[in-house]
Amino acid sequence: MIRGKLLRALLICFVLIANTLSFTPKLTVSAATDGQAIYVPVVAFPTVADNISWTALTDYWHGHPDALPDFQTANKTGPTLIATATTFDMLHSLLGAPATNVLTNVVDDDQLAATLWKLRPAALGIVPFGRVVPVEKTLSVDGTNALLPDADLSKYPLAIPMVDVPADATRDLSKLTVLVMTGTTAITRTMAYVMEHYGLTLPAADVLPFLADADFIHTSNELAFATDCPYPDPEYRAEGLVFCSRDKYFDLLKAIHLNIVELTGNHVNDWGTDAFSHTLDLYDQAHIATFGGGRTAESARAPLIIQHNGTTIALIGCNMAGPSIDWATDTLPGSAACDDDYLAQEIPKLKAAHDLVIMTIQYLEYDSYSATSVEIEFFQKYADLGADVVFGSQAHHPQGFGFGKGLGGAFIDYGTGNMFFDQMNNYEVRQMRMDKLIIYDGRLLGTLFFTGLREDYSHTPAMTARARAQFLTSLFKASGW
Repeated sequence: MIRGKLLRALLICFVLIANTLSFTPKLTVSAATDGQAIYVPVVAFPTVADNISWTALTDYWHGHPDALPDFQTANKTGPTLIATATTFDMLHSLLGAPATNVLTNVVDDDQLAATLWKLRPAALGIVPFGRVVPVEKTLSVDGTNALLPDADLSKYPLAIPMVDVPADATRDLSKLTVLVMTGTTAITRTMAYVMEHYGLTLPAADVLPFLADADFIHTSNELAFATDCPYPDPEYRAEGLVFCSRDKYFDLLKAIHLNIVELTGNHVNDWGTDAFSHTLDLYDQAHIATFGGGRTAESARAPLIIQHNGTTIALIGCNMAGPSIDWATDTLPGSAACDDDYLAQEIPKLKAAHDLVIMTIQYLEYDSYSATSVEIEFFQKYADLGADVVFGSQAHHPQGFGFGKGLGGAFIDYGTGNMFFDQMNNYEVRQMRMDKLIIYDGRLLGTLFFTGLREDYSHTPAMTARARAQFLTSLFKASGW
């Protein structure tokens, strides 16, 4: 009797499941596979949310309209799920048919990003790993972001076992490069004083976790190391702000495994050209690559070419802001002055020869999230010449973003704020971010951010979730979004 009841119960369950999942699979999915197809949820770039719950996404798919509140309009409609027909076939195979009240929009690959932006914030896309573009923000799923090289995909729900993995859904770590771009570094004054008392690598501790998976770590170090640099004075505010760093502060750069230093800063010759030459020697000895400055004007303006996992990246930078004593000459070291005649020829050449071109600029400094109209025009011209990333290295106050003309253009960051510096004079200057550029098979997929808030003149813990949301909202608003 018990056995008969059990069999009837199992039969009823089977019928219910069969009715719920009544669809025709369109993809070859098998437990015995050749690999995994990796898909990722994406939203328009100016989105605050960083993560999505798989349970919430599947609940929404099965007809619960309030399951995804981060991606709704003010009147709580949406989101519209956006994907290509092929990706929707995969989702049908994985989840069954969507509920009748789920908003969907089937688009071609080249229309997906524009559709996300048009319908934002109530728009959520699903794309193959290789189809992510810089104007999209890739969301983590239950804390795992598939763009990161150390992502644990063993429990990632959009890692789909397949016999024949689509080429654009392949995630091959041998083609992945992670480059972190950071802002101004100036190890001096109160920051140096705190380091002298509490440890030379103190400022590294809070940022190291974000940097841990990077292949390349960049900063713009604005100061020279000098053998006669005095003990730091935390009250130093003299007119002209002549700065230097003591040689032992180099330990901080080593602690974060820095391997690219930009030299466009407007204080590199504060302590004289001999100190800057000494600094270049230290970089050479530590095998830290440099660009944007050098021993002569010719070497200062020369690009840095890096190669990694089949991708070549050209970095080139210049100092627009001056002062003139900071610029390299035919015989003296310094930063590279911005020479638009040279750059108008060099950037297209670099783009023709390399996968990515990153142009960095020491521009004028503004205490504003918003870039000025002149600043926007200045950065845009380098995007027009072919730079894939245009990056402002001057900003002590973080600034917003832009993209080249159209959503397919260059990623423009007008300034991330200070990496290592002591400024605490207002809340906005205490804020900073770092840009983690995810590069795959010679193309920039997207950018992930660290957001921090400086404390005690010396170190920068990650922002709380609330502070991060307010910070990103301010930046996106200042960017015109």
